[in-house]
Amino acid sequence: MNRRGFLKASGAGILMAGGGLAWAQGTPRPLPLIPMTDVTGGIDARIPLTLGPGTHDFGTGAASRTLGINQGYLGPVIRAKQGQTLPFDVSNGIGDVTTLHWHGLHIPGDVDGGPHQEIADGGTWSPDVPIVQHASMNWFHPHMHGKTAQQTYHGLAGVLLIEDEASLSADLPKTYGVDDFTLVLQDKMFDESGQMTYTLSAEVFEDGFEGDTLVVNGALAPVAQTVPTGLVRLRILNACNARFLDLSMETRPITVIASDGGFLSSPVEAASILMSPGERYEILVDMSAFETNALTVDFSGGGGFLASLFGGNQAQTALTLTRAAEKGFTGSMPKSLATLAPPKRSDATVTRSFALQMDVGADLSALALAWENVCGTAGAMAINGLPMKMDRIDETVRKGDTEIWRISVDDQLHPFHIHGCSFRILSQSGAEPPAYAQGWKDMVHVEEGWSEVLVRFDYDAPTEAPYMYHCHILEHEDCGMMGQFTVT
Repeated sequence: MNRRGFLKASGAGILMAGGGLAWAQGTPRPLPLIPMTDVTGGIDARIPLTLGPGTHDFGTGAASRTLGINQGYLGPVIRAKQGQTLPFDVSNGIGDVTTLHWHGLHIPGDVDGGPHQEIADGGTWSPDVPIVQHASMNWFHPHMHGKTAQQTYHGLAGVLLIEDEASLSADLPKTYGVDDFTLVLQDKMFDESGQMTYTLSAEVFEDGFEGDTLVVNGALAPVAQTVPTGLVRLRILNACNARFLDLSMETRPITVIASDGGFLSSPVEAASILMSPGERYEILVDMSAFETNALTVDFSGGGGFLASLFGGNQAQTALTLTRAAEKGFTGSMPKSLATLAPPKRSDATVTRSFALQMDVGADLSALALAWENVCGTAGAMAINGLPMKMDRIDETVRKGDTEIWRISVDDQLHPFHIHGCSFRILSQSGAEPPAYAQGWKDMVHVEEGWSEVLVRFDYDAPTEAPYMYHCHILEHEDCGMMGQFTVT
């Protein structure tokens, strides 16, 4: 662990042991069920997504000023099916220009929702989004250059679940709100009155914004849910701006069945899973053997080290599941899920390298003062020595080629995301990825050595609508740790 990583982890542990937990004490709140828009049965009209201001009480007793999609805070869970085309009408009423990016979708650049597809305040963007990939958990959030962090933090985030014939017929829990739950995990900061705050400083620009309070589906953790006897499915999104989350179960190992891009070949048991900002995992919990079990979250991203350093466990309960008497999903834990061939380095014909660089000369203190709560286009951070520029294409990719992308960092732990694809991880921070991360992914993280992914791009991204690659610490992305590439 390097100096900055040590200080980040130490600070995270202290925050969780202090003020942040004060808001979360007492009786667990009921798990909020995010409204679902299910179009798997057919689409007979355009799908409205209205972005606008709202207010929301996270459980502090005070109403915070927020942003939401079709509601006051967060957006819906949209459930769609492979082979459909989703006709969206995205209306912007937030009082500022924005975009809406479909994170994880394999789609052309002109409907990707990146920073080139701006939606003016009062305007509407109407993309027809083709759904071509297999069953997976994806999400959507703003991608306005310089303002992604602020807009996403205030609530502009929703979930897009893709089903296919295999997932719909699979012997898995799939009754939404009964044995199948979507969890959006976030960290927030609140002032003394209980209102959500977001303020940037040089330290926040450097590390990304990290709150001291865990929130699940817009409610202060811990939350609780009664479930029937049998298997329960949790589809989990880390929607934090910058914080890595270490997830585990209170009883027994955590059982992972899917990662960003879809099902693993078979369930993987792990003591814990490390989720970077933007990552998604699906897990199964067997509630036939225990009356209660709980999903716990370590804000530091590594409980063992901090537990020994500070003399206690830094993990917090996120969700407590309590078993009811009635029977629920009666199937057993699956033995196989998907057919995944091992990734082959020899398939690649091109290798590219990307060095993520923290400081390229900008005074972060002056930047925070000058730009208030956005980074603007000051270019404090870079990839391969170049801060993000909207009018510069950094890489050109030939459609259909298989490539190896290698990512390194000069300091700190970073999550890396590539638009328009899913990939397989060859190495993560110089080592073999954990078994739960060996399926299809669109996120990889790196701290030491190289992280390498095997990737292929099958859809066009022209010069006027390029794809992005970037650090998914949103403040880093805003401050220039992002590049653009075309696929032709």
